[in-house]
Amino acid sequence: MKFGATVTGADLGNLDEATFQTLREAVYKHSLIVLKNQHDLYPAKQFELIQRFDPDAKSQHGFGAGKGSKLVGFLGDMPYYGIPNSGGVNLVGHGYQGPDHYGLNDVTIRAVPQSRVHATPLPASELAKGQTRFNSFHFDGSIYGAYPSRVTAFRCVKAPRGPPLTIRWDDGTGRTMQCQPGGTAFFSGEQLYGLLPDDEKDLVDNSYWEPGPHPFAWMGTRRLRSSGMGLAPGGETVPLEDLPEWSPDKVYKFPMVWVNPVTGAKALQIFPDIIRKLYIKTTVPLASEKVVENLEEIRVWVNDIYDRIATPEYIIVPECEEGDLILWNNWGVQHSAIEYPDSYGSRSSTSLSTLLPLRSWSFGKKANQNDL
Repeated sequence: MKFGATVTGADLGNLDEATFQTLREAVYKHSLIVLKNQHDLYPAKQFELIQRFDPDAKSQHGFGAGKGSKLVGFLGDMPYYGIPNSGGVNLVGHGYQGPDHYGLNDVTIRAVPQSRVHATPLPASELAKGQTRFNSFHFDGSIYGAYPSRVTAFRCVKAPRGPPLTIRWDDGTGRTMQCQPGGTAFFSGEQLYGLLPDDEKDLVDNSYWEPGPHPFAWMGTRRLRSSGMGLAPGGETVPLEDLPEWSPDKVYKFPMVWVNPVTGAKALQIFPDIIRKLYIKTTVPLASEKVVENLEEIRVWVNDIYDRIATPEYIIVPECEEGDLILWNNWGVQHSAIEYPDSYGSRSSTSLSTLLPLRSWSFGKKANQNDL
């Protein structure tokens, strides 16, 4: 395990510039940090913290809010509750959130279950016994007309109570791992890149992926493997002509590899669920770009890449107690929710990931990450 760190003694509500820069360096050096004992951090201060990482970003969650399933597919099943007067922080979690949660009254949240996104869902009877899965590994970003968020902050307000969960891969390997209920799982894109041989590193360094328009709606009836990483066979995408109105200039080509702005380390960051095209190129040997549009070929190639890191030794579920805030480099790690039984009680968190505005990144051109 080569990423993640715990920070104590930080007062996130009163950060001077020098302390913020130290914190920023820690996030990019460790990819993910858990800041302990942030019980008194108001949502508006959480927004101010994230805004300092990305001053030009919109005050909106990275997946957007208020969009129905016609635009964002299964994500539209989950209503977004923006916390009043916070600048853009959302309430996320599961269950009843109390009579007054920072100005949101009598709200009940239903998190998206793995049964909604997995091709072969875990039976409800198994979930009730404390068996579970990773829902869906991803990074934050609405993707259509926007770049992935730089960072995400997730503060635990209330945690569910219950015995540890057993996370199952259910892929024939027998792999399992345990975690506390209410946790979030992470793996490092930098570690994934490091697992590739030199020829594959050369390929991903020079290649791109392109999502479908309104990608989470476009993915249609396609579903994930039981590990929460990569697509299962089957399912159908939505024909482009049947999607809500879209514009080609909002469908970007994203690099497969993103560079850490502090350390210079490379992270492999692609979004298996929503890829419509791959633009494959190598320099050793030097070859012209190959465009791959066969979705089954894309699925098999991406799954093979992700299988390198789909093992317990590369995945962490950081301990996050009530009042703790997890802050991570969204260009360097991917994360997944972990469903737990309703009997464990409600879960409350405040979440904010930046939504980068449109800038001078022309369609079909490699991103200059220094401009983002």
